[in-house]
Amino acid sequence: MESSPDTVEASVPNAVFSPDDDLETLWFKAYQGEVSGETLFATIARVSEDPEIRRKMTVLARLEKKTREACVPAMVRNGFPTDPDPKTVADAESLGEVAAAIPWTDLMASFEPITSQFVVLYKRIGEVSAADRAESELLVAHEHALLEFARREIAGRSDDSTEPIEALPHMN
Repeated sequence: MESSPDTVEASVPNAVFSPDDDLETLWFKAYQGEVSGETLFATIARVSEDPEIRRKMTVLARLEKKTREACVPAMVRNGFPTDPDPKTVADAESLGEVAAAIPWTDLMASFEPITSQFVVLYKRIGEVSAADRAESELLVAHEHALLEFARREIAGRSDDSTEPIEALPHMN
C-alpha cells in the first residue's frame, strides 16, 4: 500500500512512530525517548571538556529527567511500565560519546529534525487519549523549548539559550 503525501510517514521521514501504533507503543516510544535524551545529554556533559557545554548539557539532562518524571502518572494510569529500557540507555550512552565529539553548531543543527519527529509523536498521544492530553502538551512544550535552545545557540545567543527550558513550569 502506497502512502499519500499527507500521511505521517511521508511528511516525517524516518518517523519515530507509525500512525498505526497503539497507545502503549506510543507511550513506550515517548517515555523511552525521554530516557534516551536524559542519558544522551548526561553522557555529553560527562565527557565534554568544555565547562559551558557541560553546564548546558546538564540542564538538558535535567529537562529530560523532569519531563520523564512528569509522565510517570500517565504511564501508571495506563498500566504501562516505567523502567528504563536497557538497550535505550546503552544506545544513548554510545550516541552521547559520539555526539560529544561533533562540532557544537552541527550538534545544535541536529535538534530540529529530531524534535519535529517527537512533536508529532507527542501530539499523537493526546489525539489517541484525551486522558493523556496534559502530558502530551507538556511533552510538546519541552520539545519546543529544546528547539529554541538549539536555535539560540546557533544564532550565537549562548547567554540566554537555556531560558526557554528553565521557563517550563515542570522545571521548578
